[in-house]
Parts: sequence; C-alpha cells; structure tokens
Amino acid sequence: MFTRFQYLEYRFGLCAPFLPLVEKKLLIRFISSHGNRSVLHQDVYRWNSNIMNCFRQGDVEAACRLFNEMPMKNLVTWNCMISGYVQNQKISEAHEIFDTMPFRNVVSWTALLTGYAKCGKLEQARDLFDRMPERNVVSWNSMLAGYISNGRIDKAEELFDGMPIRNSVSWATMIDGYLNYGLVSEAQKLFNQVPVKTTSIYNALLSGYVENGYLEEACLLFNKMPQRDVASWTTMITCYSRVGKIESAKHLFDKMLEKDVAAWTAIIQGYLDNGKIEDACKLFEEMPYRDTVAWNSMICGYVHKGMLDNALQLFMQMPKRSIVSWNSILQGYVQQNDMDRAWNFFENMPCRDETSWNTIIAGYQSGEALILYCRMMKDGLKPVQGTFTTVVSVCGTLAIISWGRAIHLSVIKNGYEDDTMITSSLITMYSKCGFIDDAKLVFESIIKRDTVVWNAMIVALAYHGSGTEALALFSSMIQAGSGPDNVTFLGILTACAHRGLVDEGWKYFRSMEDWNLIPEPAHYACMVNLFGRSGLLNEAYNFIKQIHVGLPTHAWETLLGACRIQGNLELGELVSKEIFSNRSLNEGMYILLSNIYAEKGMWENAASIRAIMKHHGAKKEPACSWIEIKGKLSYFMYNGRSHPQIEVIHNHLQTLQVIMEEIG
Repeated sequence: MFTRFQYLEYRFGLCAPFLPLVEKKLLIRFISSHGNRSVLHQDVYRWNSNIMNCFRQGDVEAACRLFNEMPMKNLVTWNCMISGYVQNQKISEAHEIFDTMPFRNVVSWTALLTGYAKCGKLEQARDLFDRMPERNVVSWNSMLAGYISNGRIDKAEELFDGMPIRNSVSWATMIDGYLNYGLVSEAQKLFNQVPVKTTSIYNALLSGYVENGYLEEACLLFNKMPQRDVASWTTMITCYSRVGKIESAKHLFDKMLEKDVAAWTAIIQGYLDNGKIEDACKLFEEMPYRDTVAWNSMICGYVHKGMLDNALQLFMQMPKRSIVSWNSILQGYVQQNDMDRAWNFFENMPCRDETSWNTIIAGYQSGEALILYCRMMKDGLKPVQGTFTTVVSVCGTLAIISWGRAIHLSVIKNGYEDDTMITSSLITMYSKCGFIDDAKLVFESIIKRDTVVWNAMIVALAYHGSGTEALALFSSMIQAGSGPDNVTFLGILTACAHRGLVDEGWKYFRSMEDWNLIPEPAHYACMVNLFGRSGLLNEAYNFIKQIHVGLPTHAWETLLGACRIQGNLELGELVSKEIFSNRSLNEGMYILLSNIYAEKGMWENAASIRAIMKHHGAKKEPACSWIEIKGKLSYFMYNGRSHPQIEVIHNHLQTLQVIMEEIG
C-alpha cells in the first residue's frame, strides 16, 4: 500500500513529462509541503542518477543492484531501468521490467518500443505502438525512426502520412530516412513541403547531400541557410574534406565563432582522411577539450597509417577508453599480421563486441578462424558480413565442405543470402571444394547480380576447366549491363589458358582498352600462362621481353614449368638467367630449374643448382596437406609423426602396399 506522500510522488512521476513548467513547479511545492522534500528531490533523484550512470558505463549488474536496494521507487526509476536495458541491448530484461511496473506512462511505452525497433524487431515494436493507451509526437517519431533504421522506408512513409501532428524531429527524421537510402529527389520534395524550416531540418538535408555526394547542392544550401549552428558548419567541414579540399575545410573551421568537440574532431578527421597526419596531430594537441570520439579518431588515423606505436602511446594516455579504442588497437595488430600480440590483446579486452570478434577472426586465415567463429556464436554474438566472408573463405581454402555448408545455412538464417560479398564468397568456396554445381545453384539464386558476383562465377568455371561456359557467362554479364573490371578479365584469360584458346585470349586481352582498363602484372602473367600451356614457349618469352611491367614471381615459375614439361632446356636456362639478373629466385624456381636438368640427365648441373639454393639460404617448406573426415579436419606434414593416429595410418598404408603389389 502507498502512503499518501508516496502516492503523490508516484503520480508526479507519472504525469510530470506532460506538465507545463509552471504547473510542475506548483505540484512539486505541494508535494514538498506534505512530505520529506529531501526524499523527493535528493534521495530518489540521486538513486535514479546513479542507476543511469551505471547503465551508461555498461555495468548492468550494478544498475540492477541499485534498483533492488532502493527504499522507494518512482515512475522515473522504472523508466530509467527500461531505457538502461535498451541502451545495453537487453530487450528481454527491459520488457520484464515493463511487465512488472505498477504504473506506466507514455515514456515507458515509448522506451520499450524504441528498444524493439533498435534490435530490428519491428513487429513487436508496432504491436506496442498499436496497444499504447495514448501516444504523443515522441512515440510517433520513435516508430518512424524504427522503420527507417530497419530499411522499411515504405512503412515509414505510410506512418508519416498518418501522423496527427508533426514536429521538426518528424520532418527531419523522414528527410534523413530518404537520404539514407539515396532517395535524394524525394527528400528535396519533402523539404519543400515543411511549413516551418528549422535549422535541424536544414541540417538533415545538408548532411544527406554530403553523404550522397551532392557537394555542389550542399554548398548552395549552406549559403542560403537563414541560420547556421555548429552542426551546419561541421557538416560542411566534412563535405570539403571528403573531396580533398582540406584547405577550404580549414578556412571554414577558422571562421567558426563557436567550436565544439565535434567540429574539432571533424577537421582532424579531414586531415587524417587526406593523409596529413602531422597536421591532424598538431590540431589534436591544440584541442581545448577532447572526448572519447576525438581520441579514437586520432588512434584510428595512426592505425590506418601503420603507425601502431603512436596509436598505442595515445591509447595509454586516454583518460577513458571505449570499445572502439580497444578495437582500433586490435585492428592495428591484425594489420601488421602480429597475431600473437593480437590474440593476447583480444584476451585482455575488458569487453568485446561483434567488431572485436570479426577483427580477430579476419586475422586468422586458417582453421583458427573457424574455432573463433564457434566461440563467437556460443557467446551469443551475431556474425556480420565481414565474419561470414572470412569464414566462408577459410572453408574454401581448407576445402572443408561440411563446415562450408553449415556456415551457408547460418548465412541464410541471419538474412544475408542476398548480400553480394557473401554470396560471391560462397560461390568461390563451393568451387574450391570441387562442388561446381553447388556454386552454380548459389549464383542462380541471386536476383541482383553485381560485378563481384559475376566475377566469382566466371573465375570458378575457369578454374574448373569450363572455359567455354565461362566465356558464355561473360557475354551474359555484358548483356545484363554489368561492366567488367580487372578481376573479370583475370577469369576470362584463365579460362582461355585452361582451354588453350590463344586467339581468343589475345582478343580479350586487347579488349581491356575498350573498357578503359589497364592490364596489370597479373594479366600479363595470365598471358604467359596461356602461351606456356599451349606450348608456345618462344612466344611467351618474347611477350615478356616486350612488356615493361614487373611480372609476379608465379609468372616466371609458370614459364619455367612449361619449359620443363616441353623439355626445352635451352629456353629454361635463358629464363633462369633473366630471373637471376633481375630478382632473387625463390625455392620453387630453384627446384624447377634443378628438375629440368635432372630430367635431361644433367646431374652435375642439378646438383649445382641445389648447392646455390643452399648457399642463398633458400629451402623448400615441408609439404602439408589435410583431409576432412566426418566433419573433422586432419593435418599431415611431410615426414611428420605428430598425428595421434599415425601408427594406425602407417599400418593401413603398409597393408595397401602389399595388396597393390599382389595385384601388380
């Protein structure tokens, strides 16, 4: 049961959000005369404030403990709990609090609605919206923002048209929604319909212009704005920075009468994006006040430049670190391929999010990535595009089809079956595992195919020896209106090489100019491969002598290999001399040249090459292979005995050898 004072205080919490300021003050004065003023204004307020501080710091347990220990709670307390849970992505707990509340107001309903919208559960959000006993403009705006943030622009339009009253936030949210999805003309039309254009509405259109690359329109709008705030100036600083006009951005920054931390961060980010890290560092040192975002911008700038030591120095100086700070340093270790330090850093992180897991998984291009993927899923974190792209790629590299199929199913469950980066990775994975028909099924299931998807299928067919099919698919790609890129022609030239189509290969190689594409070293290497596979060794050598680009090592290996297959010792020696004069041989080339001599019976020459190889410290890495049996991956090293079932395997091999000898 409530005492009279508790009831009055509770009713105040229920109706306070709707009262004009004068009435609110009168009600507080009335309650204060009938109860302990310190309890109302100090005690409960202090408890509520501490609860929200705990939530802001991500300490949900501490917030719950405070809530349970409170001697008395008002409606604001319960609403704080709902909002706090929502901020920390704990929607189930937020709903549980909502269900146990003795009283609710429009703030309670709106807070929970916002939570469901933020986590993509639009049906539950709409159900709450429809069941609300009363709505205000904030409720409508929350539902509107939910539709927009989840890509339901059609539903957002329908809701916006049915709003009984709109404020500047409503108009700005809808304009921003159109611009987020590239619907610039719709945003312009809506902007022209706004009855009273506030600065926030101007800023919504201005920011959208910048994000969509409408830089001229952004400048015109900025110049005709009746009033500008700090956000307007900051947006234009970002605008000029993105098009490389950093001096113009700095000129705007210097003209600003009032600069907040966002403006400082924008100009610093501009210098970083334009490769002027020293200027960015100088401005960072001049900042009168730095928030976590400013620190993170500078740290990220150092990481992207490969200056990890500088990033670490700033990281250690930070008064308060966020998850972004930790993730940036983790990214730095991964970029340097220092996976030992990356792993130690990852293990010592106070908390991890999806980005942390995705970064560490991307660093391991091997079986470790799959193990980490399983750990991530076990911890209840949702994989994103980068996660799936990495683990699918690993499955293809290791040729473990059972894992690949399982991850493909997870891709579908998480709604990424239409993501072109992931689907192209799936095509490549099935191809590398030898399941070209499955690769075709994935390709055929894609409704909107971009160049990346077409490339993946063309390359898959090329490497499976289906050159004619790959060339036919290239024609379909052109007819569909997708322009080829350099990767497309790598696939086409590979297809020609596998089929020995020399004339067609020449035709496609020369046609790159028609698409304003400049052949890269990899394309020249494909042409060498085409000539070599077709037995045209002299043509391959002459082709190399005519070009003026540095060929990748494997192109020379291809030509040397072709010399070995064709038994052309003379050209093989000539090629090796060219390589010796221009670059150091790797172990593969030493072995190829040695084998050419050995197959010709020139044992002294072969031994001489091996001696040179040893003198230069080049050594052949031990061979490694793996096989997947019943979903389990087994690794084997040349001459290795570390496999747990090595004795059983050797016994089976000896048995097979006896049977083979008996059969003859």
